[in-house]
Amino acid sequence: MEVIVRIIKTNPWTGITKWPTCFDYVSSYWTRTGNLYTGLSAEDAARLEKEIGYPEGQLSPNSTFWDTFAIKIGKKDLILDTNRPEDELKYLFLKNHKRVANGLNSIKPGTDYVMINKDSEAEEQNKFNKVKREAYREMDKMSTEEMRKCLRLYGMKSDSMSNEVAEAKLSEFIEADPSKFLMKWVNNPNKEINFVIEEAIAKNIIRKNRAQYYFGTDLIGNGLEDVIAYLKDKKNQDIKLAILNEIKSK
Repeated sequence: MEVIVRIIKTNPWTGITKWPTCFDYVSSYWTRTGNLYTGLSAEDAARLEKEIGYPEGQLSPNSTFWDTFAIKIGKKDLILDTNRPEDELKYLFLKNHKRVANGLNSIKPGTDYVMINKDSEAEEQNKFNKVKREAYREMDKMSTEEMRKCLRLYGMKSDSMSNEVAEAKLSEFIEADPSKFLMKWVNNPNKEINFVIEEAIAKNIIRKNRAQYYFGTDLIGNGLEDVIAYLKDKKNQDIKLAILNEIKSK
């Protein structure tokens, strides 16, 4: 198995770039239970000692081996081939290390590096590309006016945009997150009412105060889902019609 160890260049919580031009060493440490972290089970240690040619006990937790053992990682990806025992040792050591995330979904604030299975990364990228292709196919079916409506669902004031700018902006959103586009537009049964709400907010017809939405002095929902349900309710169609008339008049 081929594994990539990659620096997390930007902390997702702080936005600060980590070590952009240098390298770092990842070494062992004492855990809260008072044990030395090695990442190896007793069985792994005994097996790797034989495969690498180390003397018996070299990889045990009380060995002086760990006093100087460290893995150098820099801005370039570190590639490990776990079919090689030396690389498997590094892989097992890094796998559960407190500074290393085992997979993109395991990244935490204190994580400095991430380990990625190359096959898994390719699989995830293929899934993302498949969704993106679907998103662009759906975008190709849209009129310019529909693109403007969709941009309104992203919170953008799109009425005065040229056709070229509207198309370019929507493409940017699809590139960044095609799934979000499909959710907001293609697979959204409430997109028309969503658009009415966003347009009414933009024209100050519906006022939003944190999670609360008001039409005039009337509270019409605590959260977007409440407002959608309120305006879809048959008994509130007079309110919906009043909002639509105000939108047309402004």
